[in-house]
Amino acid sequence: AVVSTQSTGGLKGLEDKRLEKATEMSTINEGERAMEEAVRKPKEELEIVEVELVQLRERVGSHQKKITRLLHSLGNDVENCRKYANKLSERKGSAGSDLSELTGRIETCQEEYQHLKMKKKTLENELMQLKGELSSSESRKAVVSTQSTGRQIEQKSQVKAEKLGRNRGFQEEISRLKRDLGSDMFKDAERAYHNHRIKCTVGMQTQKDLDNYIVAYRRAVMRCHADKMEKINRCLRDLWVTVYRGGDIDYIEIRTDEDDGEGGAAKKRKTVNYRVVMQKGDVSVDMRQHSSAGQRVLAALLIRLALAEVFCNNCGIITLDEPTTNLDKENVQSLAMALSSFIKQRHGSGNFQLIVITHDEDFVELLGRSEFIDYYFKVQRDSNNHSFLTRKSVLDLTHGNK
Repeated sequence: AVVSTQSTGGLKGLEDKRLEKATEMSTINEGERAMEEAVRKPKEELEIVEVELVQLRERVGSHQKKITRLLHSLGNDVENCRKYANKLSERKGSAGSDLSELTGRIETCQEEYQHLKMKKKTLENELMQLKGELSSSESRKAVVSTQSTGRQIEQKSQVKAEKLGRNRGFQEEISRLKRDLGSDMFKDAERAYHNHRIKCTVGMQTQKDLDNYIVAYRRAVMRCHADKMEKINRCLRDLWVTVYRGGDIDYIEIRTDEDDGEGGAAKKRKTVNYRVVMQKGDVSVDMRQHSSAGQRVLAALLIRLALAEVFCNNCGIITLDEPTTNLDKENVQSLAMALSSFIKQRHGSGNFQLIVITHDEDFVELLGRSEFIDYYFKVQRDSNNHSFLTRKSVLDLTHGNK
């Protein structure tokens, strides 16, 4: 039993370690994927920077072409002006009236030339500025991206190396554990674990079935108890109405108070407390503190008779010891009549026997008036103070021969 327990514990520990290693392997793989994702993002940023550089180069080329076209146009205009000036010089003598106009056109061309020169200079400055911005932006972005990517690659490489080292340690540990599983100590561990698990499962299911059986049994007992108490109270009510001659109590009955125990449904033990109550109209009063001694004695006798009526079908012996104690004459007569009626009801059964122990010969005489009692036994003492029984007829009591 000790080896089986140790084997089961070892196997469970090995299984936990295997799951832990598998979890760490999954963590390593996720770290590698995260590192690849981190390296991919800087590459994408570099590609974006390269696209921006191409766009800037295209803009610079477009400006250069525009400047070239402007310079070419300016050179053509200057050349045309010069040609026109030469023509004007040639026509100076014959076209003096047009001199002022030509002079104005020359000045206009010169102004346009100066304006184009200034515009060229502005475009050249813008071109130089764009080149500076392009170079500075490229350099800064490249440096920052390179440094960031280098740091990330270095960090990921360190993490990867660490994870690979731990992975090798895990693989060595798994190999060692597999060798241990193949040893004689753990050779039958799986079968022992399986058998132990079957026993535990069967035991738990059995416990569950027993709990359900206990709950069902207690419910059946409580239903039977409620049914019996209903029959007892019905019989007790009839006996009280028949025997009791007072008008202050309609009937009596037995009330039950249930107290649930602690624990689960299968572990609770219910405690049932009984009390006798007197009923008058709609008012119920406990009999213990609100009744006379005679009423309590009569209630005790009638409760015994009711219990015998309900529970003692196969055990027909009823013994009453001094049943008339504390009873007045009317209740003694009523009790005698009730016992006579009870005897009459049970007369048909072959195992019924009523034993009454009393010093009240009048009560015996009242019982003797029924057709089912013919004699009684009287206890007497002889000269040696020994007790002996004498069988006597109840007719002797009726005729006054006591």
